[in-house]
Amino acid sequence: MPHTASTARSPRAVRVSALPAPERASPLLVRFVASLLLLIAAMLVAPHAFAATKVVFDIDMREEIAAGRFDPTKDVVGVRGGAAPLNWGRSLVAPAAGLGREGWYSATAVFERIPAGGNVPYKFHVEHPGQKDPEGDWETGTNRSLELVSDEVRVTRAFNAPGAPISLSRAGTIERLAPLPGNFVAQRPVQVWLPPNYEREPERRYPVLYLHDGQNVFDAAAAGAEWQVDETAQRLVVDGQIQPLIIVAVNNTSRRIDEYTATARTYEGQTRGGLAPAYARYLIEQLKPSIDARYRTLPDAAHTAVGGSSLGGIVSLWLAVHHGDVFGTALVVSPSLWWDDEFPIRDTQKTPLPMSQPRPKLWLDMGTNEGQDSIKQLRKLRAVLSARGWAGADIGYLEAEGAGHDEGSWAARVEPMLRFVDKQFNAKAGSAHSTQQDPFPTNVRSSMPPGPGTYTK
Repeated sequence: MPHTASTARSPRAVRVSALPAPERASPLLVRFVASLLLLIAAMLVAPHAFAATKVVFDIDMREEIAAGRFDPTKDVVGVRGGAAPLNWGRSLVAPAAGLGREGWYSATAVFERIPAGGNVPYKFHVEHPGQKDPEGDWETGTNRSLELVSDEVRVTRAFNAPGAPISLSRAGTIERLAPLPGNFVAQRPVQVWLPPNYEREPERRYPVLYLHDGQNVFDAAAAGAEWQVDETAQRLVVDGQIQPLIIVAVNNTSRRIDEYTATARTYEGQTRGGLAPAYARYLIEQLKPSIDARYRTLPDAAHTAVGGSSLGGIVSLWLAVHHGDVFGTALVVSPSLWWDDEFPIRDTQKTPLPMSQPRPKLWLDMGTNEGQDSIKQLRKLRAVLSARGWAGADIGYLEAEGAGHDEGSWAARVEPMLRFVDKQFNAKAGSAHSTQQDPFPTNVRSSMPPGPGTYTK
């Protein structure tokens, strides 16, 4: 039966006693007590600021054991994911759960930091000691998503079973467009985020930002985590911190590696790469004209940007260097500069640039947890740009402390990316560095530096 009595407490009596006045506390003690009170107050106001989330993974391997795909006497099952303490390169091992729970395995992870959006992509992973394949066996299908919604979360499911449904968060107006015919590359979904008041200001035209891997830009359905570009852009525009823009999210396909790279090389035992020119034709000759016809855009290069992460970062760099007359700004996020013996760096160093157009404005970043080699390569790229005459104001550069190679890390720095793009979109006419001297004339294309890849234009 519900309890209907009032829960209000009666006022407590306060007894006042005549006691001798205490000795005055020392200034040091007063400062210590004041600091302690401030700390307690801050914790009361923001109780979750210091809270960690404990996640228990209970993995049912009984079906895998019965089918002979998992040998409990020697095989190991664990969890990999996209935010600390999980990572994609090493499993958090799940020991056997114990007597009475044969075939079950359990692991516990404590997340000290909640990633942007609160979602962590993860998968269960099996390792077979002694087998040649170091990758072992991943769960089939896409990444599962873990939502850190409370102080303690429990995940209980069988290996290869679907994950829990994802709570999709989308801000503002997002339109889904029908895929265009595959004239140059395969068809793919495209989503378009429109700024607030787009319909209420019919005379206004807007700059456009194109983003690769578009299925991860606005929600976590595909990868188990997202960039939260819609939420961040909506907040910044509404607060007047950036000017309104249109954001076009272009999905990848099963040929992502091929389309996001400009050279072919042996990758994972097969020849991959080299379709960046075809992907560029799709963007420039098909998608962009369609977007410009459907929406009120500012179609010139000064108001058109492109961006992406990892391989999407190097194809963004390639598009800016080779098609700066279309894309005046590029977000080069955690770029895979290792590709083809650092081809993206060599290509940027040797490609002639027209003297008649401004240098593309480039945002470069890398997380410090992506490895020292990656940081060194990014610094090398920055040095190449400087040697070629890029002005410091035309480069945004960030080494993100503690950040990894994952959607949560990229989501955490979407705001400075959008601020950089906004700065370029709204630069005063004539402020571009269009008269910089370049060591390579426009009528001569230097031969490509030696390397295992074959450059295709």
